[in-house]
Amino acid sequence: MATQYTAAIRQNPGRSAYFIDFRHPLRPDPSNQGKPGRKVRKGLGTEDLVDAERLASELNRLLGDTTLHSPAARAKAASQFDNRIVQIFYGDIESKKQNYRALRDEHLPFPNREEGYPRILLLGVPGAGKTTLVRQLIGSHPDKDRFPSTSVNRTTTCETEVIVGSDDFSAIVTFMSEEEADFEIRQSVSGALLRAMDATTDAEISRVFLERSDMRFRLKYMLGDWPSEDTEVDPYEDSVVVNQPENSTFVTTAIEAKSLAEKLSRYVETIRDISSRSRNEVEKLQGPIASLSPDDRNTASDWIQELAEQSDEYNDLVSEILDNLRDKFHGVHVGHLVKTTTGWPRYWSMTKQNSDRESFLESIRFFSGIDRRYWGKLFTPVVNGIRVAGPFAPIWATSAESPHFVLIDTEGLGHKATTTADVPDYIVSRFPESDAILLVHKGDVPFSFEGGKALEAMGSAGQTAKISMVFSRMDAVKGNNIKGWQAKRDYTFGGVRNVVENQIAKSLTPDVARFMLAHLEKNAFYLGSLQDADPKAAEIELRKLLTHLTSIVPIPLPPPAFPNYSFDLLVLSLQKGVESFRVPWRAYLGLERHSNVQPLPWQSIKAVSRRYAEGFDDGYDIRPASNLLNAMALAVAQFLENPVDWDGQPSPEDKRFILDRIKETVSKKLGPFCSQRLRDNPQPQWQEAFAVRGAGSTFDRKMKIETLFERWVPIPANQSDDMRHIQDFIDAMKSLITSAIELTKNELQVGPASPEMVPKRDTQ
Repeated sequence: MATQYTAAIRQNPGRSAYFIDFRHPLRPDPSNQGKPGRKVRKGLGTEDLVDAERLASELNRLLGDTTLHSPAARAKAASQFDNRIVQIFYGDIESKKQNYRALRDEHLPFPNREEGYPRILLLGVPGAGKTTLVRQLIGSHPDKDRFPSTSVNRTTTCETEVIVGSDDFSAIVTFMSEEEADFEIRQSVSGALLRAMDATTDAEISRVFLERSDMRFRLKYMLGDWPSEDTEVDPYEDSVVVNQPENSTFVTTAIEAKSLAEKLSRYVETIRDISSRSRNEVEKLQGPIASLSPDDRNTASDWIQELAEQSDEYNDLVSEILDNLRDKFHGVHVGHLVKTTTGWPRYWSMTKQNSDRESFLESIRFFSGIDRRYWGKLFTPVVNGIRVAGPFAPIWATSAESPHFVLIDTEGLGHKATTTADVPDYIVSRFPESDAILLVHKGDVPFSFEGGKALEAMGSAGQTAKISMVFSRMDAVKGNNIKGWQAKRDYTFGGVRNVVENQIAKSLTPDVARFMLAHLEKNAFYLGSLQDADPKAAEIELRKLLTHLTSIVPIPLPPPAFPNYSFDLLVLSLQKGVESFRVPWRAYLGLERHSNVQPLPWQSIKAVSRRYAEGFDDGYDIRPASNLLNAMALAVAQFLENPVDWDGQPSPEDKRFILDRIKETVSKKLGPFCSQRLRDNPQPQWQEAFAVRGAGSTFDRKMKIETLFERWVPIPANQSDDMRHIQDFIDAMKSLITSAIELTKNELQVGPASPEMVPKRDTQ
């Protein structure tokens, strides 16, 4: 007989809002080997005791009726229970994938391309200057406007979309769900718990709690920062203080900062106490942590984290922090804030007249800002997308130029030290819908490995004709061996030439490399002093770039011609693609040695299994689905680049256009396929991998992940893998590729549904 669970209402200390505690009969409990009955805590969105008790009674009725315990029964439950109870129960057993881009489209759609609004996608590593370039293209003053935000490290952690050329100002901001926020808070608290094992000061614990190592979810923006203990004088601090506008109504006051610090101190004290108690329990069985071997220490740390996360104190702390973040939205008195049934923000929108630019941007900064003077009042950490529209224009542009386009600023590409060098799948999905792609790189540093991986991703997705190189910081390109502007450009572009002629020629084909290099030589822009309000030295190049972006026109279809393929050769390409995914991942898991791959820390493997088990895709550094997408895209692109013959007599340019169109169509299908293979279908196996506990759990988790990969991404012609799964994978990939080829062939014969917009081939 199934266990029947009950719910109870509670309040966090010092708060009037009620939340509800219960064990969910359909959610796996990691602390109980993944069996149903996970402990859940949800806000009820009410401060009325009678209302809270009524909701608890309804939830208990729902928990007791097993006929309603499936996603399919949601409609029936909605006719019997309060919407809040329906959301609380069913929201956690349904897919967590939410199309926030569609939500933004619903309230502030992009103008049509036919109206003269090309879509420009910006890529680059953190700090390359993407957002600074966006500022220049929209005429955002670095001191007065400060939108979008910039800094020396990772700043853009969500998509920022700017529609340039609208008559008035408007915006929509979308937020991560309450479940995602709860997940992120738990990650921050758990990281701080592990740090507390060795930390000697509260400041060390607070740093991990307030800003995780990936620099994406920064709680300090909403909770304030730990009081500084740095008494040393910074010898590099600017002697001239920039006089930035400061509205005393919005800046965090000394009194407010003190109150925030007191609350933070209590959080850190609680984290230290939970960590200490959990460590003592483990050491009673394992002995002193410091005396253990590395593997045993990993196991002990895992146990400590598990014990801590099961404690009421841990869940009380997470609940209180989540309530704290929720409460901050009570202070939003401008624009239109829409919340869920439990009071969590869903989206915020605003419209302003042309003359209200200053107040409009001031409001937006609270959702995108990072200014330390506002810490404790910003909403940036829980924002997952910002779209603004307005009469933006570069200050260096003439009235006759008045540009119209859509700029899409993405999160910075990752680092070679982890698995993030591959372009994330959600960014790859942006390629086909973009009309131009700007790859931004610092001109004063060698062209990076990440930049090469970006070129690989774009080349394998058939996007080469859309790429332009934008080199920033050209004012910093100096040296005794460099004389003159042409020498500077040659020096800067030399890194790109090296990557294309070597890396791209090997990973794709020499023909792709030749076309890409010729194209990039014609479409490279060299910019400096972008941080200045009026970068006079860069105006000539900026105007060239602006002309390039506003001269995007449809390319005429080539004469009838099409490649023919031998699908007997496809299996060899698929095998190469799967191996280029599986072999590094065996090294990441520490199951095999690889000269260029270091094993991932046990915490990272546990973290990715948790995210995939929970169904969240939050841009974490480790992304198996993105790794698979990039590996398979390269392998399939090599196959597509080598047809056995051609129908018709296409020119080399026409061949390149047709092959890129096929690769683009394949890319559209391949992204969802890889996500389904590694995220959706095997979610139960990810849950099993995350749920393993006890001695040897680190190795067991690795083996479960490897087994998952064997099942869903088997290596063709590998006798150790199940032939049924191999055939299923080959058939699925062959169907995907053949359907994409046929679709492209039909489009080229009858014409695409809409013109393909790319910059003119001869653009200088």
